[in-house]
Amino acid sequence: MKLTSKWLLWFVLVTLYASIIGGLFYYNLFKFVFDKKLQNEMVEMVRFRAPNLIQSLSARPKGEASFREAELMKDMQRNDDRIKSLVYLNYDGSIRWHENTKFLGMSYSEYNNNVGFDSNAIVQAIKDGLPRSFLFDNGNYYDMAIPLLAKNMVAGVVNITVSRTAAKELIKSSMIRYAIGALVMMLLIGGVLYLFLLLKIIRPLGSLKDSIDIVSTNNLELHYPERKDEIGDVAHSVEGLLGKVRSELKNMETGEIMSLEKEQKWWKTILAVTVPKGSRALVTDENNNVLYTNFELDTSAGKKVHLLDIFDGRQQNLIKVVGEAMENPTKVLRGKVENNNVKYLAKAVQLPDDGGKNRMILVLGPEEETK
Repeated sequence: MKLTSKWLLWFVLVTLYASIIGGLFYYNLFKFVFDKKLQNEMVEMVRFRAPNLIQSLSARPKGEASFREAELMKDMQRNDDRIKSLVYLNYDGSIRWHENTKFLGMSYSEYNNNVGFDSNAIVQAIKDGLPRSFLFDNGNYYDMAIPLLAKNMVAGVVNITVSRTAAKELIKSSMIRYAIGALVMMLLIGGVLYLFLLLKIIRPLGSLKDSIDIVSTNNLELHYPERKDEIGDVAHSVEGLLGKVRSELKNMETGEIMSLEKEQKWWKTILAVTVPKGSRALVTDENNNVLYTNFELDTSAGKKVHLLDIFDGRQQNLIKVVGEAMENPTKVLRGKVENNNVKYLAKAVQLPDDGGKNRMILVLGPEEETK
């Protein structure tokens, strides 16, 4: 997998992870804010009417609601479609107002047994003197109990069942905006980062690759522009490596020349002692290129001289002797050859392999040696 694919995969995974975590955070934040806003609006709606309600409660702590109180309850229910139902209670929990008149004056326990409250918010509100709210019906509604205080005493309670539909719609629309914003930010940040990656990393690496691809043994030079970053450091290291390779090749070439000169001196000494006077001797390598001769040989061209360059290619006897010698190392093979109308006795021996060096000695002596 290339760098761009890996970067794209990791960027997508990281942004998705961050978006999901951020989504959970913002969902709970939106839920808290919009639910709190809903609750506060219900409390403020009751508190706005609280003075009139408390005045009536103080004048008549028990019993049914006055005409004024009933109008206030109906007004709240009519003017806010989020209110599903509303119950107005006295301080002892008895029903002071209900849209169904048959429940008027009914005690808390009797109403709870026959109809049932959605939660114990009323009990908590009377006990603590603070507004209480509880979710029910899978989070679709709030059961809210808002106490009415007179001289720091609970004079009555307004119990409201509030729909969360509007709040949930606000949360949903806010999450959609968050998702769109997160996507736009991901594209913008991803585009900028990809452009940086393309210009500063991918293209310079591609250029470095092309520069390395054209390096060969004939041209151990890296042509790459100077850079002051990590890619430039890599290019500098590659240049250093090529310099070491050039130095090593030069040393090897020098070593081979010195070794060849040393070997030629060695063969000169050996052949001077072992080859009879008047005989011609050659030493060839594994490719039948001439390494040394005890006679003058034209090497003015500066190239390697092949054995067949010296002798006529039609010398089948010579080729046969040389071939048999190569197939039978250490065994001296003989044969008669003729070169430039001169007949010779050819003797060839393939020396044992010495560290990868295969040498053959070919001696051409007068034919009289056979007699």
